[in-house]
Amino acid sequence: MKRPGYRSASIFRAGLFISAVVGLSAVTVEGVAAQDFDAVLAAPDDPDLNLDFARRAADAGDLNGAAGALERVLIADPNRHGARLMYALILYRLDDLQGARDQLDLLDPVTLTSLQRAEATRYRARIERARSSTRFSGSLSTALTYEEDAAGALTTQFDTIPTPPATEEGGAAVIAGRLNVAQDLGNASGYALYGSVGGSDRSTFDDIDGDVRRGDVEAGLSYTGRLNSWAVSAVARALDLMDEPNLREAGIKAQARWRASNATMVSLSGEAVNQAFDEPAVDAVAAIIGGDRDGWRYDINLGVSHRLTARSSVGASVGWVDKQADYEPFGYSGPSLQARYDTATRRGHYLAISGGMQWLEYDAPDPVFIGFGAPAREDVRSWARVAVGAPISAFTAAGATGDWRQDVGIEGALTYGARDSLAPLGDYDSWGAELRLTWRFGAAN
Repeated sequence: MKRPGYRSASIFRAGLFISAVVGLSAVTVEGVAAQDFDAVLAAPDDPDLNLDFARRAADAGDLNGAAGALERVLIADPNRHGARLMYALILYRLDDLQGARDQLDLLDPVTLTSLQRAEATRYRARIERARSSTRFSGSLSTALTYEEDAAGALTTQFDTIPTPPATEEGGAAVIAGRLNVAQDLGNASGYALYGSVGGSDRSTFDDIDGDVRRGDVEAGLSYTGRLNSWAVSAVARALDLMDEPNLREAGIKAQARWRASNATMVSLSGEAVNQAFDEPAVDAVAAIIGGDRDGWRYDINLGVSHRLTARSSVGASVGWVDKQADYEPFGYSGPSLQARYDTATRRGHYLAISGGMQWLEYDAPDPVFIGFGAPAREDVRSWARVAVGAPISAFTAAGATGDWRQDVGIEGALTYGARDSLAPLGDYDSWGAELRLTWRFGAAN
C-alpha cells in the first residue's frame, strides 16, 4: 500500500537516531525511568542494556525510542535475531513497512525458534496485505447472551412499547459478520475507494419474542495521511424486529481524525439518514394525526482518544442527535456522552470498559400514544459494558502461536441498559451477560 509522506529508509533511520538522543526521556504513564535513560547514555554500545530499554520503551508506548535502542543493539551485535524480529515488529507499528520487510528479509536465512519463525511469517503476510492496492478484512462472531429483563432490554433499545411489559428473563444466540474491501486509487497517494457490508441475527430462547435482524452496506472514498485521515460514504441499513420489517435508513456519513500528538487522536464524525418505519399501529392513524415516525435523523460526535501506554488507552466523546418526524411528538433532540477504557497484557488478555448516557427532549406532547394532558416526553438513556477476553493463543504456554489462534478470541461481558422517562411512560432497566467467540481476518488484522 502506498503511504502519503512516505520517507526513505535512510531518512527514517536517521530520525530514529535523533529520537534516541532527544526523545527517549519522555515520560509516559508507565514511564521509562530517568535513570534507565541515563544508563543508556552512559553505555550506548551495551546491547543488553539497550535491549532492556527497548522493551521498557515499547511497553510504555514510546515506539521511536524502542526502535532507536534496537538499532543500536543490532549495530553492536547483528546476530541478535530476537532483537531484529522485535525491530521489524516495531517498524511495522511505526508504519515503516519497507523497513520492516528489510529486517524480515535478513531473518530468512538464519535459525529462529518455531514461534519466532511463525511471527516473522505472520508479519510478512501483514506487510504484503498492507502494501497491496486491494485489501480485504472482516470479522465473524457467534455469541450467547442473557438478559435479566429481556423484554425491558428490547424496549430500552428500540423504544417500541410505551407501557412496561411483564419482566421476563431470557437468552439469545447471536451471529454477526462483516466484510470490508478497499482499493487504492492509482497514483493518488493515500486515497482509496472502500466498501463494507455487515449483518447480525439475534434469535431468542424461552419463547421470548425478541428476535432482531440487522443489515447494512456502506461505500465511499477515504484518505489516509501521516497525521490525519478522513472518509465520506453513502450508507443504507435495515432492521427487522420480531420477524417483521421495522426500519430502513439511507443517507450519508463522514468522519475525520487528526493526530494531535504521538499518543492523542481527535475525531469528528457525523451522518444524515432518512428513516422509514414500518409500524402498523402508527400507520393506521397516520392520516388522522398528520404523519408518522418517518423523517431525517442527524448525528454529530466529537471524540478524543489518548494512549496511556502501548497496551492501554482511554477515550471520550460528546454528541448531539436531532430526529425529525412527520408526527411532531415522535421528533426529539439532545446530547450524549460516552467514555471507554481499554488495557491489555503482553499475551493479549484484555479488559474493556465502556458506557454512556443520552438526554432526549421530544418536540411536542403526544396526546395520541401517550395521552391528553401528558407533558412532552423526556428520556434519559444509559448503558455500560465491561468485557474481558483474550485470543486463544494467550492460553498456550508461550502466550503466542503465530498462527490462526492469534486471530480467534473469546470474550465474556457484563452489560447494563436503562431508560428513564416521564410518566406515564414506563422505565426499563436490565442487566445482561455475553459469551462471544470472534474471528478477525484480512488486512486490518
